[in-house]
Amino acid sequence: MSCILSHANGQANPQAPPAPTSGGTGASSPPPPREDHWEAQNFHSPTGNSEGDLSHFTRDFQQPEFEYPLDFSWDHPWPKPPIVPGESERLEILRGFDIMDTPSEDVFDIICDLASNALKSPIAAVSLLDEDREWFKASVGLAQNEVPRSVSFCAHAIMSKEPMVVMDTLLDKRFAKNPLVTGAAKIRFYAGAPICTPSGHLLGTVFVFDTQPRNTCDIATLEKLSNVAMKNLEDRKNAVAAPLDNGEAVEVVEGDDQQTEAPKRPAEPLRESGIGIANQVVAQPVPGASQDLVAANAGDGQVTAGPKMETMLMDLLCRTTETQQQLATQQGAMFHTLGQHTADIDKLATAMARMEAKLDAMVE
Repeated sequence: MSCILSHANGQANPQAPPAPTSGGTGASSPPPPREDHWEAQNFHSPTGNSEGDLSHFTRDFQQPEFEYPLDFSWDHPWPKPPIVPGESERLEILRGFDIMDTPSEDVFDIICDLASNALKSPIAAVSLLDEDREWFKASVGLAQNEVPRSVSFCAHAIMSKEPMVVMDTLLDKRFAKNPLVTGAAKIRFYAGAPICTPSGHLLGTVFVFDTQPRNTCDIATLEKLSNVAMKNLEDRKNAVAAPLDNGEAVEVVEGDDQQTEAPKRPAEPLRESGIGIANQVVAQPVPGASQDLVAANAGDGQVTAGPKMETMLMDLLCRTTETQQQLATQQGAMFHTLGQHTADIDKLATAMARMEAKLDAMVE
């Protein structure tokens, strides 16, 4: 691995494919390197600064005690990542979404752009917590597509269904000695809202980082975006699960007078997200280099905050609401049909009982 944070000033980073392993072709990833060596090689701060905090949470939000114990019984000065109750079930549900290590998708890139702009943070991501790593489905300001769970802020965030805000990481004993704080990344602010399934399992977070501490934070937008992320994960899972006659994914190609189906093309590394991000490039690994995944500078294109961002957010929310309404309608029709069948079965059972009574009377 190399640098984790891009030097692009607040630019979006399309999802890079997992870095190749050296000396093997197996599907499993190698064990994560030691955190002290790994951090020294992989973290650099972006040049962006925070501006204009919003009012919702204040520094009073940071509390000296936590609802879960901190375990310092290992070789590092920061605590071990906590383990969620029912972790094996949570991991099974996460893997059921078949989302890990998938290519970038526009909807999740848009969620990151909105989070970065809403909280005026140079770094934002949609993250998912696997057994030993935190993987980024989409990110802004990050060049690496995952970090070890041992240094993950989000490993703490998924201990509660409530958002987690750390106004100043140096004042929080969970993170004051974390390599992301003490190393070159110099993370000083974190805010994350958990991505929660309908069953109550926390898969990951939508979060932002900043290199400057803050006094206030409005978490409402992150909560909305985490809900949007969850709905899109569900929609994606349902779409993948739908059987296709020809056994391959298709996309609709619209013409002037007709629609046809064509095999779906893989995502291109160079594309536009549709909300003002231009010339985004993923740097390719250089043969013989140490698996560089540093994002190239994306020029002067910036995401425009304000009404356009709100419009995109509302569009995402409307899409998920429409999906919910369709599912509710289908469920209603199914329950109505089941109710009719139940009534018919009850009538049949009553008729059978009468016939049995008549037969018994005739026998007697």
